[in-house]
Amino acid sequence: MSSEEIASGIPIDIDLEALSLLVEFKQLWDEAEEIWNANQDEPSFHGYVSADYRAVYESLNVLQGHAKTFLEWGSGLGVVSIMASRMGFNAYGIEAEGELVEYSRVLARAYQSNAQFAVGNLIPDTFAWDASRDDEVSRTLTDPVSGYEELNLNLKDFDLVYAYPWPEERPLYENMMKGFGRPGSLFLSYDAKRGIDLVRIQPR
Repeated sequence: MSSEEIASGIPIDIDLEALSLLVEFKQLWDEAEEIWNANQDEPSFHGYVSADYRAVYESLNVLQGHAKTFLEWGSGLGVVSIMASRMGFNAYGIEAEGELVEYSRVLARAYQSNAQFAVGNLIPDTFAWDASRDDEVSRTLTDPVSGYEELNLNLKDFDLVYAYPWPEERPLYENMMKGFGRPGSLFLSYDAKRGIDLVRIQPR
């Protein structure tokens, strides 16, 4: 019996659609890196940091069916939002730098993604700053223009929010979710030291 005949008798469970999507995403990651390499000295890119896209992809893969509406805080080049959209989430991104949003929209069209992006502030308008809760901002821009207004949505409209917060801003992000997120919603984050973190939001 030939090796081909032996192999043909072994059932192999391969999700060809997911495999094809991952190949596509790797191209997206490479293209985003090329954009970064070409523009990293531009002012609008100074706060841009890419996450471990493979780790985020694997997390989104697990969360399929557990969430539908997706928001990326500080969406940068839109890579994670584009992935989420292609994986079946209703995906949105908020980014303070308009130039990055333009790149996001170009990439979304190129990869046939329905992700929508808004230029503006990711902090809810009525968020009350409280130093006793470690509400600290270091790199997140607090431009008065609200990204939620452009999207015509509120934080409570999302059942999954993703962010790559600066370490000192993590309490701020979690407090925004607790105060303005939908009860029971999920907060997925990536940190270079902690890796992937997922918490379910409980109201105060």
